[in-house]
Amino acid sequence: MEWAEFSIALAAFLGSHVIPARFRAPLIARFGKRAYVIGYSILSLALLYWLIVASGRAPYVELWPQEPWMRWLVNLAMPVAVLAAAIGGMAGLMAGFALWAGAHLVANGDLAHGILFGLMLIYALFGLGICLRRGVALRVAWPRLLAAAVIWAALFHLHPLVIGVSPLP
Repeated sequence: MEWAEFSIALAAFLGSHVIPARFRAPLIARFGKRAYVIGYSILSLALLYWLIVASGRAPYVELWPQEPWMRWLVNLAMPVAVLAAAIGGMAGLMAGFALWAGAHLVANGDLAHGILFGLMLIYALFGLGICLRRGVALRVAWPRLLAAAVIWAALFHLHPLVIGVSPLP
C-alpha cells in the first residue's frame, strides 16, 4: 500500500497521454482547439505535479547516493531547459523536458524518482524525435527570452515551497 499513491498518479499521468487521442477530435469539435489545448495543458500539469509529489512521498529506496555536484547539474541545466521550451515550439518543449528529466534523474537517486524522471526522459526524447522529423521552428524574440528568464527564476524560487526541496547545493 506504500506505493499506491505513486502507482495511481503514474497511471493517471500516463493514461492522460494515451487516452485523449481517442477523444481529441470530439472535444475540439465541441469546445474549440484553444479551449481543448488549455484544458488538456492544465490537466497535464496538475497530474504531473501530483506525480512529482507522490514520488516524494513514496518509500525511499536508494539507487545511488546524492552528491553536491548533482544539484549544480540541475541548476545549470534548468535555465537551458526553460529557454529551449520558450523558443523552440513543440520540439523545444520536448528538449526542455528531456533536459529537466535527465538532470533530475541524476540528482534524485531513489527508485520512485528514478521511475518518474526515467520515464519522463524517454517520453520527452521520443516526442523530440517526432518533432525533429517534422522540422523545427525556433521563435527567438526578446519577449520569449524575457519570459524564459522570469519562468526560470519563479521555478527556482518557488521550488522549496511547491516541491518541498531546495534546489540549492
